[in-house]
Amino acid sequence: MTEAVLDVTTVHLPERTLAYIRNVGPYAGNTVLFEQLFNRVSKWALGKGLLTPESEAITVYLDDPESVPEELQRINVGFTVPAGTKPDGEFHVTKLPEADYVVGSFEIAPHHYREAWMSVFAYMGESGLVPHGPMYESYKNDPSKHPEGKHVVDICVAVK
Repeated sequence: MTEAVLDVTTVHLPERTLAYIRNVGPYAGNTVLFEQLFNRVSKWALGKGLLTPESEAITVYLDDPESVPEELQRINVGFTVPAGTKPDGEFHVTKLPEADYVVGSFEIAPHHYREAWMSVFAYMGESGLVPHGPMYESYKNDPSKHPEGKHVVDICVAVK
């Protein structure tokens, strides 16, 4: 991987509330789809006063892309919001549980996400850790404002 791996480590993360919309179907490499989904959730959450400077943009991956056909793969796209937020129509609410997570921090081009995920899983294998809970990406920047259009992202996998 020629992209920047900033760090891969294990950390304990607190419980957080995620407001999201679900997408079912192909998503890999579709930056337009992700932009549309985030824009829909953002518009709703801003209108409800739910976004704060601490809110994280997150995509939770619910299915193994190696074993689930593309047309059935599910993702939840949204933002962390205050506890107690209620679902509203197509906008759902769930908890990201307090747990130990392997967190890989990357600065990557959009087409290097798969390699970044493989780096996280390689670290887990070397450390004897196994997935046990949510797997998600937490986005730390607006790639359109990055001088090279790169994504600064944490890949997080709950482990035991």
